[in-house]
Amino acid sequence: MQEPAQRPSIDTLPTEAGQARPATRNRYLAIDATGMFGRFRRYRIFPGETMAFRARLDGDKYRYPLTAVSDTAFTIAFQNELYDQPQALSFPVKDVQRVYLKRRIPFVTELGYLLPAAGIIFIAADFVNPRSLDGRTGRFRFDRKSLVPGGLLLLGGAVCYKISRRTYTINDRHRLKVMWTN
Repeated sequence: MQEPAQRPSIDTLPTEAGQARPATRNRYLAIDATGMFGRFRRYRIFPGETMAFRARLDGDKYRYPLTAVSDTAFTIAFQNELYDQPQALSFPVKDVQRVYLKRRIPFVTELGYLLPAAGIIFIAADFVNPRSLDGRTGRFRFDRKSLVPGGLLLLGGAVCYKISRRTYTINDRHRLKVMWTN
């Protein structure tokens, strides 16, 4: 019997010459979110992606590309208006208060913008156009009956917007961690 061929370990990858070289392992940020009924989701933010968060110390909201992740901190690149060039700014992971995520859901993300616009156009068109075709009521009269469908369109747009843009407050249920790729 022959021995089986040696399999490369997780930390090494074979090269063309048959020699093993170390695999590149990269760090990324992970948001572990646990729902009210125990549903667990993990959202990953890799270097190069845009990250939106609010810092705990200064309370400012940042929305810039993530450039590097270390064991206890991460670095973003923001545009300095004074020097008109990008600068690196580092934050500890514990300093993050909230993380804002955008999820691209087909049709729902677009409805978050289109439904409120349709509601405003509906109410404005009802205000500008006469109620009847004979013109007895006159122009620029507001009808209270137009508030119900226009308000429902606005409310539907707000719900779609909230579904496609989530806010996670970093606490016991939602944790921000530094993880490694394999």
